[in-house]
Amino acid sequence: MLCEEFSCRPSEAFREWLRSPVGFLEDVIETRAYRQAKAMTDAADTAEAVKRLPQTPLFKLVQEIDRDLAEEERKR
Repeated sequence: MLCEEFSCRPSEAFREWLRSPVGFLEDVIETRAYRQAKAMTDAADTAEAVKRLPQTPLFKLVQEIDRDLAEEERKR
């Protein structure tokens, strides 16, 4: 999975994983996944498009954070 995520050979991914702080590469992958889910959520510009978004915990988290931020902004 690391080699697919970073477009490198498995041996390179393994060496990098060994050199990196524990959890660092996993955090990078998670951040990339969140960024992609956020971009897809932002691009869903109709109610129908929002319904077609994957119903995964990550997409639900993105939507929850967006709602929380919008509510905070309304309170200002």
